[in-house]
Amino acid sequence: MCYQKSLNQSEDNLTRYMDRTPYNPGEFEPYFLNDGFSHSSIYIIPQDEPEHWFPATWGLVPNWHRGTSDEFFRNRKYNTLNAKAESVFTSNSYRQPIHESRCLIFCDGFFEPHHYGKNSQPYFCYLSESKNYMDREIFTFAGIYNKDTEEKYTVSLLTVNANPLFESIHNDKKRMPLALDRKYELDWISDDQGESVIKGIMDEGFTTKSFKAHPVMNYRLKVNRELKNTEKVLEPVEAIDSDLQEVFN
Repeated sequence: MCYQKSLNQSEDNLTRYMDRTPYNPGEFEPYFLNDGFSHSSIYIIPQDEPEHWFPATWGLVPNWHRGTSDEFFRNRKYNTLNAKAESVFTSNSYRQPIHESRCLIFCDGFFEPHHYGKNSQPYFCYLSESKNYMDREIFTFAGIYNKDTEEKYTVSLLTVNANPLFESIHNDKKRMPLALDRKYELDWISDDQGESVIKGIMDEGFTTKSFKAHPVMNYRLKVNRELKNTEKVLEPVEAIDSDLQEVFN
């Protein structure tokens, strides 16, 4: 699953990507690493306001929840950072948003765990067309959203079965976030899309662009918490699985 992502861009870059302006100019805060479990802001273009992009809380608050977002997130029984494409139409939490409230989630890199023996190591993944891992190209994830009691957006990103590249990285769950091909982005947030069209995008819509990936430090280790949102979290480190290291050399 995908619980950490990066968006170290300027407000102008996000505006140019989809030719959409921010709803509240000047409020964008770039980040090297956003941990979904902190439920901090990510940035989206929502279906109900497609002419602008907005901040949103990572972690969808379902329609059936009676209470505030904070109350929902304090209850660790439910994790709504990701929504599986295979069950999104039948889930009590997601079946309304997938029909009515889809969004594009801005991203320029994300972190996936690789398991080796009893250990795991995060890999940072970004588009191959980027200049390098510090100067990256933007893409979007397919997402769904609700609004909380304060009319703020709350969001889940869609995940699908991993392709061969991400299966070798995320070798435990073998999942990947649905990074959309550009030709499907506007279709994803268009009104009146039928279930078959939405399913078709989830099945065929993963970007045709290639990705690069390299191992990075485990920022969750106590000693590295102060480095959590610095460029250090993106720097390559030695792979614990030497066979996987060779795949990306």
